[in-house]
Amino acid sequence: MALRAQAISKAMLLSARRLFARHSSNKLFVGGLSYDTNETVLRDAFSAHGVVTQVKVICDRRSGKSEGFGFVQFSQEIEAATALQKMDKQLLDGRNIRVQYANK
Repeated sequence: MALRAQAISKAMLLSARRLFARHSSNKLFVGGLSYDTNETVLRDAFSAHGVVTQVKVICDRRSGKSEGFGFVQFSQEIEAATALQKMDKQLLDGRNIRVQYANK
């Protein structure tokens, strides 16, 4: 039992190290959006955690409908980190969203 707890602790530590080692950014990827979520709703939800400088919901070129994901950019990295921590797996427009740092 103790060995299992140690293995879990090591796995959590490695996961945390990877997270901190990854280049933090002021831009976040937001997935799992409702198809009805627009940029105004996304900005309002994330602006509680800092100054949002840019919001983009990705839409299909032909239909103009949301693809279910978007990006939110903050003025500072610490604001993005706070928003990532607070907003990941939260309910927005009836859907649990996923928040991650955006790939550069």
